[in-house]
Amino acid sequence: MRSNIYFKTWINKYPGLTRICLILILFAGMAQFASFGLIQAHVISFYGAQSEDISFAFQISYAGIISFLPIQFRTQRYFNTRNYLIIAFLIGIFLNLGCMVTQNLVLFSVLRFFMGAVTCTIAACILIILFSTLPIEKATLIGVSIFFSLVLTCGIIVGIGASWIVVRWDWIVFYYALIGLQIVAMVICILLFKLTIDRKPLPLYQIDWIGGLLFAFGVVTAVYIFIYGPKRYWLSDQTVQYASFFSISALSLYFYRKTTIRHPLIDMNVFKYPKFIFAIGLMLVFWCVKDSINLIYGYAASVLGWDAVDVVQSGLFNILGVIVATLIAIGLILRKKENLPKLLLVGFSLLCLYHLWLYFHLTPDLSFNELCLPIFVQGLACGFLFVPITIFCSASVPKSTGMTAIIICAYTRFCSTLISMSGLYTLQLYYTQNYKYQFLGKLTIDNETLAQRQSLYQNLLSSKGLGKSEAIGISNMLLSKSSAMQSQLLAVRSIFMIGAIVASATIIILCCFAVIIKLKKPEKNKLKSRAQ
Repeated sequence: MRSNIYFKTWINKYPGLTRICLILILFAGMAQFASFGLIQAHVISFYGAQSEDISFAFQISYAGIISFLPIQFRTQRYFNTRNYLIIAFLIGIFLNLGCMVTQNLVLFSVLRFFMGAVTCTIAACILIILFSTLPIEKATLIGVSIFFSLVLTCGIIVGIGASWIVVRWDWIVFYYALIGLQIVAMVICILLFKLTIDRKPLPLYQIDWIGGLLFAFGVVTAVYIFIYGPKRYWLSDQTVQYASFFSISALSLYFYRKTTIRHPLIDMNVFKYPKFIFAIGLMLVFWCVKDSINLIYGYAASVLGWDAVDVVQSGLFNILGVIVATLIAIGLILRKKENLPKLLLVGFSLLCLYHLWLYFHLTPDLSFNELCLPIFVQGLACGFLFVPITIFCSASVPKSTGMTAIIICAYTRFCSTLISMSGLYTLQLYYTQNYKYQFLGKLTIDNETLAQRQSLYQNLLSSKGLGKSEAIGISNMLLSKSSAMQSQLLAVRSIFMIGAIVASATIIILCCFAVIIKLKKPEKNKLKSRAQ
């Protein structure tokens, strides 16, 4: 390892073990954030809440992460690393205990926000330390790859444990598992890190605390708008109107402060670089389209009737795809940086293929093996895209901008999640109603298919001993359920077609971008030769 600023002397002999310990600490910190991503049905039943309430509690943690992220990169320079992490884990334990004893959704959401801040403290701190364990020329690529691969897969890994627990015990038991994991991480911190670090602390008074508060209030209200807005017809609801005004005002003041104060949390000069804006646009498109995987998990649970364990097990194929593609991407970029645009093309091509496969093959009776193939392909696409796009963002701005590129990437991830959640809900609602009305228009007395299906249901129910009137009533209910399912499937297929079109358009834009870069290269070379 190239630096001994953080670790005790004995661990420097084992760089591989050091990185494994850092990954374990990172996982323990992120597990509480991703604690109920794939088992929301169990959490809904425990709290007696609506699905949007649990979605709000889940996303508000991300608001806590991005609110504290730029501050964390400053506070880490002030406090001792070992004590800093231990205190963060202790706060996380108390927050988990609070979640265990409360069933008040408002208090639960507040606790989740601070849990996101704790997750950010641990994750960002470990990211910086991870960079110090890697060779300088490979630190950014490998460090970001490890970090964000865990970000992509953590929810499914945690979901494995969560689903195993909730089918055997109460949901509360999962909090005991999280607390146990955090205690193990604290022990590793004590064994791994020095008690004191010889470096100049960064004064805390230089941190823009007011800007941090403005941003926190702005993003929390933004979460409220995008979660509850589609269900309350957006600005027709007075609460959403007030939240929109407050969010826009707070975020506008935050970004205005970045251009006027001496020590801003982020460097707004990064937006002067066209490549950076283009890379952020790619990331926004990628995350918005990538989140369609949630439709598959929802389809598996609601239509195919899979339990939480089956859904999580299918997610393992997604993890496998992410890991395989990430390893290939790292190897290709280390070998030759010019491979990065090719990886982007391959990734978006796979993303397009994944959406097209589901559009043509989504039926009410897909098997586990049939569905795992597209889930694996989606994981491959994510592995080929996320690390290259993140590296593209970081390389598009000068090093003098510090961690601003990573912070803006986190902001983009947050925005894309909110857009995809509200967008997917709105599209599902629109297409489901549209197809349902089409079905109702065709369900007439002279419809031969309808008459055959009614006769089939009635004869089957009559053979079970039901009376004629009961058989007719139940058959009508079954027909209604069948048409609702078909409407839902057709709606999901339509959304996947939109995803395929967006991915295809992105491929075309990438090709045009590559052509423009190639045409500009000779001009730049001529200017350099003249200058020399």
